[in-house]
Amino acid sequence: MDTKKIRGLMNWIVPKNFEGLVGLAYDAVVSGKIGNNESLRNRHAGKRCFVIGNGPSLAKTDLSALKGEFTIGANSFYKHAQADEVGLKYLCIGDPHFMEDTPRSVIWHNTLCAKMPGTTFLLHEIAKDLVQKRRLYSGRNVHYVRVGLVSQNLAFARVDFTRSLNIGVTTGTLIAIPLALYMGFSEVYLVGFDANWLDNYDGSYHFYDKHELFPEFDAVASDGRGFSYEDEVSSVLREYQSHRLLQQYAMHKGVKLANATVGGRLDMHPRVNLASLFHE
Repeated sequence: MDTKKIRGLMNWIVPKNFEGLVGLAYDAVVSGKIGNNESLRNRHAGKRCFVIGNGPSLAKTDLSALKGEFTIGANSFYKHAQADEVGLKYLCIGDPHFMEDTPRSVIWHNTLCAKMPGTTFLLHEIAKDLVQKRRLYSGRNVHYVRVGLVSQNLAFARVDFTRSLNIGVTTGTLIAIPLALYMGFSEVYLVGFDANWLDNYDGSYHFYDKHELFPEFDAVASDGRGFSYEDEVSSVLREYQSHRLLQQYAMHKGVKLANATVGGRLDMHPRVNLASLFHE
């Protein structure tokens, strides 16, 4: 049974306070540590960073001030008009759909390498076979991330990249924000986290309208992978719960986690104006 089916089953039969414990126990039994990810722990302790989502608001957000800042992005950020100027430090890819051995996936990964020459990549560990087979990311800094069973309880939340991650649903909450916390940043600002998937079911939920390689992500309604509307609602609920859990985790660790997105739906993070962070 795959992870998605396990998560769905646990939603029905496992008490929520027990789910996280089951996930940690499962990980301890079947998985060893990911050794090279230890080098990421507290790498940027005490610094600030900007975690960039790919929501529609990013199209009208001036990112020029992020040049020289520590930045963490996701997936096809290279499509942003200011991507070169920002010079992303870290790029995260958490969706196994991007790791399938298809010509378009190979083209996409090679595009990431070409357009982000100074970026460190964090990939879902399922990408290992594709990377090795197609000789991707040669000479680049690459870290693999293991995904476990999602927890909804702070007591079982784990932000440890040497083990399986268990908080988020999307690449943003599953890898990018946890990465900022794991690397020791004391201030973490979210940009482009609109969380608007169900606002416009037939429209784009990215800063770009169309993706030349993955059109199934152009709109929730265009995704032909068999998800029902109930699945989508459940996924969005889990995503919001993940943001709430990350905010609680950050507060527990004394980290300022704030939302500098223009608009959007996330209301569990304190709001801050992006421009105000660069005023003398």
